[in-house]
Amino acid sequence: MPLLSHTVLTDPEFLVPSVPDAPPGGVAWLRSSVARFSSGAAHRRRRALAVAELASVDPDRLRLRAAERGDGPVEVLAEALGLPADVAADVALVAKAYQPHTAVTEEADRAVARLVEACGGVADEATANRIGLLVQACDATRALVANSVAGRTDPPVPLTRRVAPDGTLVEVSLAEAPFGSGPHACPGREHALALAAGLVEAGTR
Repeated sequence: MPLLSHTVLTDPEFLVPSVPDAPPGGVAWLRSSVARFSSGAAHRRRRALAVAELASVDPDRLRLRAAERGDGPVEVLAEALGLPADVAADVALVAKAYQPHTAVTEEADRAVARLVEACGGVADEATANRIGLLVQACDATRALVANSVAGRTDPPVPLTRRVAPDGTLVEVSLAEAPFGSGPHACPGREHALALAAGLVEAGTR
């Protein structure tokens, strides 16, 4: 698969890989309902939902809480979003199946259903994008913490994928754009850095 520079992330001709619509309740529904895997008007609408959720969370308070708890980024962010910290176990299950090129397991589908219930029981776009924030905070923020502790500057997510104008699926290096760029740039950059800083602080006590 071709590896391209992060500059294509701002090229409107390169789109995120599309995912099919799916009925509510599982990983396929989650993928089809989040900003991460959508384009155009659907992406803008869903991204606005995620941004609104993040706007309710103060990054400084998030860092302080992460330093106090010292357990994991999902637990801290979930609490800040008004959810129980124990959703972290289900978020970890979903994270393993979240990307479209990964296999969906029954275990992950059941975890999505439980997360929907934890978010109020309504399987709509607002719920999907709240879950999406937690999923994307899972492994990536842990990688941020590990890199900080090791003194590395590696991006927490090394690659992303796009579909080129000719339909070719390509990989895009995030080495020079650790939080992406363009319309799909991570909306939670400040929050992720705050979480990582707090967890590093907790681990160095």
